[in-house]
Amino acid sequence: MKKIQIILLLAAAFTFCFSCSDTDQIRKPLGSDSEKPGMIMNASVVNFPGGATITYSLPKDEDLEYVMATFAANKNKKELSEVKASHYTNKLTVEGFSDAGDYDITLYSVDKSSNKSEPVTVKISPQAPPVRTVFNSVQLGVDFGGLNVAFTNPSEAKLAIVVITKDNNGDFIPVETLYTQVKNGSFAARGFDTLSRKFGVYVRDRWNNYSDTIFKEVSPLYEQQLDKTKFREYKLPTDEESGYGWQLQYLWDTKVTEPGFHTIPLSTREMPIHFTFDLGVVAKLSRFKLWQRQGDWFYKHGNPRKWTMWGSEKAPNTKGNYEGWTKLMDCESIKPSGSPYGVNTGDDIAYMSAGEEFVFPLSAPRVRYIRMQIHQNWSDTKFVHFTELAFWGDTK
Repeated sequence: MKKIQIILLLAAAFTFCFSCSDTDQIRKPLGSDSEKPGMIMNASVVNFPGGATITYSLPKDEDLEYVMATFAANKNKKELSEVKASHYTNKLTVEGFSDAGDYDITLYSVDKSSNKSEPVTVKISPQAPPVRTVFNSVQLGVDFGGLNVAFTNPSEAKLAIVVITKDNNGDFIPVETLYTQVKNGSFAARGFDTLSRKFGVYVRDRWNNYSDTIFKEVSPLYEQQLDKTKFREYKLPTDEESGYGWQLQYLWDTKVTEPGFHTIPLSTREMPIHFTFDLGVVAKLSRFKLWQRQGDWFYKHGNPRKWTMWGSEKAPNTKGNYEGWTKLMDCESIKPSGSPYGVNTGDDIAYMSAGEEFVFPLSAPRVRYIRMQIHQNWSDTKFVHFTELAFWGDTK
């Protein structure tokens, strides 16, 4: 009996020792070693504004994991940036450089045991980054209620253009920020009285590179919101009929919820369609806002996508054509995210919920009557619906 117990204890001890040894093997990283991988070779560079793409030959190491680049993107700062590229590709892109010039990029190959190769230094010479070139294009001018900012952005870089002015304590603070990647654009910082005021503008990119600041002192043009109680439908013989109980006058009832204005879908109708209303006062218009039909309808169905605003100071001709009308501007509704039809991000919804704003050109004449000519809705069908309009300008 004692012999059997001894044999069982020895067997258990052997099993325990084997299990410990087996567990240690499992915990140990597979293929682990301390040998450095080979260096990357034959590096070549293609420079572009604010960065460069580096192409290279990979070492032959079977356990190669990735290639890593380290670099200082700002010559005035010591912080290093890092970019990694998988071993499945033979190139990587480095971006975010604050200025044009020469920069050293240090490249390492790294294996699955996190061993780094000897460094290889590659020199790049990116052109001036968009944060600089866009800043150099900025033009400042007076606008209704504030400052107008115009710019060009040929590379369509993602940038923030920031307007600053002094607060009550005399400190410069941001009062308007435009996040953009359009090629050409303009916007305004508004809400200021007509007294002379100093504004500044600078550009920032997503790597927190900042341009210089340009300043301009302007006396903002007078602006007020037009009184909606004076708005009236001005029916012309070729104007579109409303339907479903959604009438034109609901566009100025101060409610952005349903009902609004809705035309009747007809297969025999051809776009564009139009309708007319009276602002009740002659005004030099500065801007207007349009609210789409909300909820699941944003950027869908009959909400307007492309249209033209026409204006007239005098009562329009009764024929219903465009004789005597002045073209004020072409408009296009833009989805900020650029996401596909039927897919709306939080930014898209917030943008449209606030009302989509359109700025009249400063050259636009004083008008009293407005004609909206709808060219396309978001579903590319032959009708239109939306819920509210608001106008601003100088009625003096």
